[in-house]
Amino acid sequence: MPTTYCAVSVNVDAHHIEATIGADPGEIAPVRAAVHDLAERAGFADRADDLALAVNELIANAQEHGAAPIHLVADADAGVHIEVTDSGGGFDWGEAVQEHPPRPYARRGRGLWIVRQLVDRVTVERNDDHSTRVRIDLNQQAA
Repeated sequence: MPTTYCAVSVNVDAHHIEATIGADPGEIAPVRAAVHDLAERAGFADRADDLALAVNELIANAQEHGAAPIHLVADADAGVHIEVTDSGGGFDWGEAVQEHPPRPYARRGRGLWIVRQLVDRVTVERNDDHSTRVRIDLNQQAA
């Protein structure tokens, strides 16, 4: 069912979310809330805050370094899988995400490092149409 918050249209059902976000940082909150709710419904209540923060960082990065529109697709099946795609020029994944924390006084470089700490898997791909897609995953929890 489509739900509109501010200027953002977020289509949500029990196991799926689709959203299109523009360049306004105020558009992130409803998407973050929908992702949080999806994580809870999927059995990840203990990690819902982490996933919502990771999505916040990805959308903020896409707004700052990419180009609108930004598309988010989230699915909950055997885990939670989220893709954030923008039309920007991309970035050097090796430079942007490192195994070690960013330098304490660096002005940049924390967003994707934070995302890596909060989720089980992060992948980035550059598409033929020059869009960038970042996928994050929470794996199904052991019973």
